[in-house]
Amino acid sequence: MGLQEGEAQTTTTRPNTRALEILERSGLRGLPEPTRRALLDVGKVERLARRQRLAQQGEPAQALFLLGKGRVKLERAGSGHVFPVGHRGPGDLVGEAALTGNVAPEHAIVADEAEALVIPAALVRRLTTTDTTLQAAVARALLEGQRAAEDRLASLLLRSVRARLVELLLDGLDRWGEPHVRGITLSAPFTHADLASLIGSTRETVTLELGKLRRAKLIELDRRRIVILDRGALARYGETQ
Repeated sequence: MGLQEGEAQTTTTRPNTRALEILERSGLRGLPEPTRRALLDVGKVERLARRQRLAQQGEPAQALFLLGKGRVKLERAGSGHVFPVGHRGPGDLVGEAALTGNVAPEHAIVADEAEALVIPAALVRRLTTTDTTLQAAVARALLEGQRAAEDRLASLLLRSVRARLVELLLDGLDRWGEPHVRGITLSAPFTHADLASLIGSTRETVTLELGKLRRAKLIELDRRRIVILDRGALARYGETQ
């Protein structure tokens, strides 16, 4: 259902159990059975290939994507430059413009192979106009997204690079955290440049800060993945100056 770019291909399956798991982790969780069933009837679980474009800035959204795994990066283009907006992961929505009929405000591109419950834009809007429960859930999901954007802006303006980096790592645990023999690993392979763009810093500064975290025995690296050794200690470290 997403827009294709290059050789990216989409594989479609219909595992009802998996679709329900994805829905219940998303911003549209907790819906009554009739509304939930209506969404599952029109949605499909799809595997999304790396570099696949899910939304094109300035164009109508083709579908709403409820991410079950993987990572999608959001970018906004303007004045000849591309600006990173953020990364979405399991539990997040992508293509929210499909809910309102507006054009996409930014590009959405799969960064790591992903899985999503995909609902065509026309069908999700049709359901929304006739189901007040779904209308409320959509409003809640959009508000959560707005608050997250406001929190990120406040963090960029008010917090130190160290605090922003730690905040990003902790937030990443909720989306991409997986058990590791030494703690919890971020399954998403963030590069130093990725981290720098997301916290409004430079790759060199991020490299220095990650080195400090390693020396403090709060993180370690395992085959390009960041392993959080002590979540509580890392959170406390982020509050220090």
